[in-house]
Amino acid sequence: MTETNNYLRTYVFTGILCSQGIILSVVEQMFPSPFFFAPGARLGLTNIITMIALMILPFNNCVLLTFLRLVLTALMTGGTSTFLFAAAGSFLSLFLMKLFLPLVPRFISIMGVSILGGVCHNFGQLLIAVLLAHSKYILLYLPLLTVFGILSGTIVGLVSSYLLHYVDALSFIKGIINKGN
Repeated sequence: MTETNNYLRTYVFTGILCSQGIILSVVEQMFPSPFFFAPGARLGLTNIITMIALMILPFNNCVLLTFLRLVLTALMTGGTSTFLFAAAGSFLSLFLMKLFLPLVPRFISIMGVSILGGVCHNFGQLLIAVLLAHSKYILLYLPLLTVFGILSGTIVGLVSSYLLHYVDALSFIKGIINKGN
């Protein structure tokens, strides 16, 4: 019974995080890009949800969360043409952040993992653009997007670190946290 309750709690919390990610994504899309010299560049506020999920949920739930968030956001906003770009960036950053997460806090900080995720997200999107446009010159955009990835990764890492302390304080999440990634 306890194991079933833990599974249920994990999936409910995954759903809550998914809905928060969708809301952050929709709100972020409502505003113009904060970087006027890089059209389409965003802060990536939904990565806050991804960072929190990586820290407390089993990895398969993080993959499910990312997939559902991408699909539902694309359906709600009509952004199906950008789904491929978002999926490439999101999953590349998710897998690489998971790869580096065991190094926290000994060799890298949560902010460092977040910066890695921001840079990899942009790189994944550029790879899709190169494949679709059949032009390697799109990679000339990489240095500018790397700077934005570092900037947004820093912001996301700071906010995630701050919020993680409050998430840890919630008693019903203790069972999820002790699940042993």
